[in-house]
Amino acid sequence: MSNGPGGMLARRGLTGRALALGVVLLVLVLMLAAPVQRYLAHREAIAAAQKLQSETQQRVDELTKLSEQWKDPAYIEQQARIRLQYVMPGDTVYQVVPGGAASSGPASTTAPDPTTQLPGDSWNERLWATVEAADATP
Repeated sequence: MSNGPGGMLARRGLTGRALALGVVLLVLVLMLAAPVQRYLAHREAIAAAQKLQSETQQRVDELTKLSEQWKDPAYIEQQARIRLQYVMPGDTVYQVVPGGAASSGPASTTAPDPTTQLPGDSWNERLWATVEAADATP
């Protein structure tokens, strides 16, 4: 057996240098684990914040567009007609009666003229007068 550089003693196992290198690598891995974990967590948080920002910007754009629509008088009139069932003077209004219900009069009427003054001074007196007028109609 030879104890030279190509002999058995060089292949025997871990040397002191290899053991020291292993310990140094282990210490480096342990030292870098926390910063790498924080780095990855920050990247995830940034991605979530960017996604939230883009969703918020999309909502702002939608609300800006809606705000511009409400500045248009024609859009306001359209929404009043749809949502509040407003009619303009001279419009013909149709009332749909469910099937089986008896109709006591014509199915259509014209919208009242808003310039016609009803009896009474306050709005509730005028309202009551319209209720009485409706009751008096056969």
